[in-house]
Amino acid sequence: MATLTEKFGLRIRELRKKQGLTQEKLAELAKMDYSYLNLIEAGKRNPSLKRVAKLARVLKISLSELFKF
Repeated sequence: MATLTEKFGLRIRELRKKQGLTQEKLAELAKMDYSYLNLIEAGKRNPSLKRVAKLARVLKISLSELFKF
C-alpha cells in the first residue's frame, strides 16, 4: 500500500502531465529546484505546507483538489 507521500507525488505527476508541463517547467514556475520536485513526485520527500500551497497555485487548482487520490 502506498504511503501518503507516495500518493501525493503521484498526484502531482498526474496533474503536471495533464497540463503538459515538464518537471523542469513546473519546478521553475514553483520556484523550487528540479531535483527536489523529482523527489516529491517519487514519494521520497514530504514537502512543507508552503510548498504544497505553491504547487496548487501554479497548477491552478485548490488544495482539496490536490489531495484527491
